[in-house]
Amino acid sequence: MSQANVHSLDAMRAFRVHLLEFASVANDVAAALQQQTLSFLDWLEHDRPIFWKQYMLRSFDVIAQARADFEKCKMRTVGDHRPTCYEEKLALEAAKQRLQMAQEKVEAVTRWCSFVRHEIDEFDGRRGSLQRYVESDFAKTIATLERMILAIEAYAEIESAVEEPAPPPAI
Repeated sequence: MSQANVHSLDAMRAFRVHLLEFASVANDVAAALQQQTLSFLDWLEHDRPIFWKQYMLRSFDVIAQARADFEKCKMRTVGDHRPTCYEEKLALEAAKQRLQMAQEKVEAVTRWCSFVRHEIDEFDGRRGSLQRYVESDFAKTIATLERMILAIEAYAEIESAVEEPAPPPAI
């Protein structure tokens, strides 16, 4: 038969309370993490593609305007010489770089969407395992602890009843 070395039932009761608090916090944290990951995924899959595609369309407009300004500048003559149109050429190159960056961002968002979706699925599996543990196994652990406390309390009552001397007989 095994022996228990219990020094304080109050400590066991306090531990049970802390386990219940932990379960509540763990469930809240798991739910908050799920919400944050879903919000991020929504932002990445919906907001970013729209933003970068609109940015790309605006870049086409900026390129068209910069190209028109460059062509106007090349047609202009001041006296007998033509201006260098250096600023217009730089503006056109900057607009082209802006378009290229937007196209790269559209591709990057597409790549990241699949990568992040996979990572979130992996995370959800681990988070789900934690939630299942807290909801089922943890509940069993707390129930076992409660049974142990009740058994020790019952044992302590039996021990105290055995130690109490019998009242003297009335004469």
